[in-house]
Amino acid sequence: MSEVLYAVRGGVGEVTINRPDQRNALNPAVLARLREIIQSANADPSVRVVTITGAGNKIFCAGADLKASQSQPGGDAFGRSDFRKLLYEITTCSKPTVALARGHVLGGGMGIVLACDLSLACDDVHFATPEIKVGMFPMIVMAFLYRRIGRKRATEMMFLGESLPAAMAVEEGIVNHIFPREQFERASSEFIGKLLDKSSKILGMGKSAISRIADSTLPQELEYLESALLQVMASSDSHEGIQAFVEKRKPRWSHK
Repeated sequence: MSEVLYAVRGGVGEVTINRPDQRNALNPAVLARLREIIQSANADPSVRVVTITGAGNKIFCAGADLKASQSQPGGDAFGRSDFRKLLYEITTCSKPTVALARGHVLGGGMGIVLACDLSLACDDVHFATPEIKVGMFPMIVMAFLYRRIGRKRATEMMFLGESLPAAMAVEEGIVNHIFPREQFERASSEFIGKLLDKSSKILGMGKSAISRIADSTLPQELEYLESALLQVMASSDSHEGIQAFVEKRKPRWSHK
């Protein structure tokens, strides 16, 4: 079974991260495939809207696959560059992109949700950037957090790693709408249908204009943040935090 599913139905390019047993975590192969799909959808005239979701109802995406990273040289099974490029490609895709969060949104999953133009969620899910708890920091996601929500709230989320319930995520501008779980499929389909009723050409032109006025410095910011993430990952506390996560124990920080 493919770890990333893709199908085009009724003008909608449906992307699904299909690793429910790994909390839909991201690794280099998944990131590379996601990038291929976004690029393909962007070039496909039959696709008018792109949706991104995670398999199952528990976790939309937990971000980096930290367990797998332990077996990789330098501890990077995540693929920093591909993650950065993926988020930028979602942002600049000419088609409207909609995140569908049926499960909790964590770490790099927040980056995907925030990079999408619009996002919908079940009303019982939570949103968090918990990287600080394992000696990491959501460097690349930071660029999108500061664009979508206020600096004080974004900083608190990153410094404490605590989660926001869905209702608060709406208030903070992380998601557009939340729906009771039993109503989510119908409500999200109706919402996407409203996009399909619009001119894809005009939507694309509008999206390009939005990106031009709001994201002109984004590529440079993302490149800097990738280098900042590399510095974090090279620290002893980062190695300890990830090791503690894998071993399911409390980290012993050296603060170095």
